[in-house]
Amino acid sequence: MVSAKAGWALVATSNPTAGRGAPLLPARTADGGRSWITVAPRAIAGLVGEPIVLQAATPSHAWLAVYLSVGRGRHTTEVFGTQNGGASWSRSAAAGQAEPIAVDFLDPAHGWLLENLGAAMNQNWVAVYRTTDAGLRWSLTAQTLPGPQGGISGSGLPTACDKSGMIFSSPRTGWITGGCNAGHEVLVTHDAGYHWTAQPLPITAAACSPAGCVINPPQLIGQTGFLTIGHYPATGELLLSRDGGSSWQVRPLPAGAGPYPQIRFFSADRGIAVSGGTQGLIGSVFYVTADTGRSWARVPQGRHFPVGAYVDFANTTDGFAWISSLEITSGPAPDMYVTTNSGRTWTAITPRQA
Repeated sequence: MVSAKAGWALVATSNPTAGRGAPLLPARTADGGRSWITVAPRAIAGLVGEPIVLQAATPSHAWLAVYLSVGRGRHTTEVFGTQNGGASWSRSAAAGQAEPIAVDFLDPAHGWLLENLGAAMNQNWVAVYRTTDAGLRWSLTAQTLPGPQGGISGSGLPTACDKSGMIFSSPRTGWITGGCNAGHEVLVTHDAGYHWTAQPLPITAAACSPAGCVINPPQLIGQTGFLTIGHYPATGELLLSRDGGSSWQVRPLPAGAGPYPQIRFFSADRGIAVSGGTQGLIGSVFYVTADTGRSWARVPQGRHFPVGAYVDFANTTDGFAWISSLEITSGPAPDMYVTTNSGRTWTAITPRQA
């Protein structure tokens, strides 16, 4: 959700329990999730399965990275962008031939695409592509070494650790994050994605034992940055930057935030922490802050959500919860739930899809 009323989603076009593939297509809501309109580009309607990656920026602006079949077992990745809520879409040139992991547009012209070239045993081969003309042309900026030997390529991209996210804060500075079985890794670039280095963090490798660390891409609001690190069994970490992500310091979290908290800030001061445990378990108490994480106020939740639930807040009070179609094993799609008081109470709604 990009506001309390407007948001984007990838919606299954058929019942995922029916034994057939259920292609995902982009949809948009303007009434707080009560109704959804499918707004897929005509070029992909009826053709898309998975993976498809969505970046929702505003009620009007969104981008899709789509893995398309071009016949005889061959695929290509293309990026589609809209500036009018999906009424029309621009179509990019082909950008590689691998499955997209993340797409990130800093503005309508400058974008990056992270592609998955293969993964095994906590090794992940990836490629980074860049456009400066809204996708008319894409250039390969960095790639991991090919083959099973692993190591670090000339671009600095290592094969070690799974890569799950990428974000840029300027035309030159960006991050790739993911998860490691041991230790932690955040990769940063200062030349638009051509060279990457591991960024030092104020936590030890031992903090990521025994289950490893899961790191989400940082959030940058002006020069203030937030980086969430999840690690079992201890409470997750929140790191704060005051210099645009150049350096980080630890902001302690309440113990009740759990090992895998979902933290989102909406200004340099105000944010919410959705407590999280293993297997996607959502905690019974959330936390809100109005002072950049120096202190957190407890918000007991008015509803218990099962494993497999997802929670998304548009601000510190207006939130949404649902069950992913991938978690549904039988019956109709369940209701969504909305809150206007940080989760103290939740109201069920039945979304309508058009």
